[in-house]
Amino acid sequence: GVDTNHTLERWVFAVKTEHDKENSVQPLGDKPGKEITAEIQAIIRQITASVTFLPLLNEPCAFDLLIYTRSSSAVPDAFEDCDPCYIANGAEVKLRSFTTSIHQINTDVEYVQPPL
Repeated sequence: GVDTNHTLERWVFAVKTEHDKENSVQPLGDKPGKEITAEIQAIIRQITASVTFLPLLNEPCAFDLLIYTRSSSAVPDAFEDCDPCYIANGAEVKLRSFTTSIHQINTDVEYVQPPL
């Protein structure tokens, strides 16, 4: 939350690619665009439905976009290092995963459990 500076939700979209020795991306397969689109639509539906289990946030919130890169990647000067915003004793829900021809995307959300 903005006032408490505590992380209330942590959404993870882990995008992985396979690289060869020359550091070029290696295809994971040959998946039709229609199938990729259907998998992305399924994740969007699952994210939208997450309002049924995520606790209501009753305080002003902001979000930070954390991007993990290889140490050899060029990073814009405007980027800055920060902590990973883990939530101690948080609840975690794994969401759908999907692959494209060159990416594997794993998704999950971690959140602060409201007191009983």
